[in-house]
Amino acid sequence: MTWMYVNLDAATVRIEQRVWHQDIAGPKSEGSRRVLGIGDLVGRLRAKAKEDGATPDSFVFQQKRAPGKPLWDSGVRDALHQAARAEGCDFRGLGPHSFRRANITWRQEVGGSAIEASKIAGHSDLETTNDYTFVTAERQNELTRRIQEKLAAAASKTTKESANASSTPPATAEVLPNLEDMLLETTVVH
Repeated sequence: MTWMYVNLDAATVRIEQRVWHQDIAGPKSEGSRRVLGIGDLVGRLRAKAKEDGATPDSFVFQQKRAPGKPLWDSGVRDALHQAARAEGCDFRGLGPHSFRRANITWRQEVGGSAIEASKIAGHSDLETTNDYTFVTAERQNELTRRIQEKLAAAASKTTKESANASSTPPATAEVLPNLEDMLLETTVVH
């Protein structure tokens, strides 16, 4: 991407081009054109722009030996592996796509919807986002515990209400009278 698509004041980048083996063109699809937030990277990008003497047409990540040309795909991978080794988290297969998949998954884990993750990723449909999303066992357990807590709270509330009305503990059907309906409504058939 060139600096003309970076707005440091708004903390955004516009995805308007792609580079593949030095071929610079528009994104794969219209849905791939989008504006993305860059969060806390503004300061680092501002410093990089100053250090590089950035112009609107210069690439944010350019070749050192050939300024004005974007990094080769292999240069991006090499830089990622160097940074990962320095942080002690390098692994075989690490590449830009690893971060894309992680980003899509993490956005949903912190509360973003699949639709938001899909739009941010530039996917044309949710099925593609589904293919990129990885649900860890930890996340599954977190969600299961939330459901269990919700059910326990509902049971506790109903038990307290019943205790006030009579001394007989409520039957399970009384605790969660609409459980069957709720399960049927939320079951997704593939």
